[in-house]
Amino acid sequence: MEFPWNPDISDPRKLHNNYVRNLITCYISKYSELSEAIKYSIDSQNYLVYALSGRALIEITSTLRYYVFTQYKPLFDKGSFSKDDFKKLIDIDDRHLRGGRFDWNSFIFKQYKKLQEEALKQLQSKKKKQKYIAEHIIQDQVNVMTCVEKWAEKSPEILFIYNLFCDLVHPNIGSSFLVASTNSSGLHFSKYRGDRVALPIFEQSFPLLLSSTHKPFGDFLVMLMATVWQDDELK
Repeated sequence: MEFPWNPDISDPRKLHNNYVRNLITCYISKYSELSEAIKYSIDSQNYLVYALSGRALIEITSTLRYYVFTQYKPLFDKGSFSKDDFKKLIDIDDRHLRGGRFDWNSFIFKQYKKLQEEALKQLQSKKKKQKYIAEHIIQDQVNVMTCVEKWAEKSPEILFIYNLFCDLVHPNIGSSFLVASTNSSGLHFSKYRGDRVALPIFEQSFPLLLSSTHKPFGDFLVMLMATVWQDDELK
């Protein structure tokens, strides 16, 4: 399913439809590539790639759920839209599709000095406990941890699954386990010295990953699709 980015600003409903159809295509494309990466990592026994891709799947699913339940649902539950509601809806759509926390404009035009300056400003703002948003960031995307924790309020298991995959990715003992093996002489932080430590971790974590991503992702995607106005409603 592919739709070109061709916004019609004459009608906020058509504009919303274009945003959502592109969001759906984008989500499916990301999910497909990450799922392929997981299949490859399992076939090649590259479990660090498995963990990286798995964490990304959880983050994508959490972000989708956040927008569906905390952003779109309250608006659509009203039943009808005021002018302000439509404005808010399009703002949500724009943040959902184009939100970010990196100055892509400066990167694309190779303005590396500007990127360095912004990095320093970000550090200074953090010391002052202030939030810094780079000049060219169109929409400030919601923090992924906010999305995960919001979901965990209803399903606490999501947080421990996400924490698990974070530890398997970060430079912690979890990611070290994924490249370790054991033999009669002991533990080696190389996967070529005996039995893989990662294998039982994979066997235990993979069902958790599937339960927190693939089925919920489909359900949340259907809910996003349901916000599209049908052709007969646009007449």
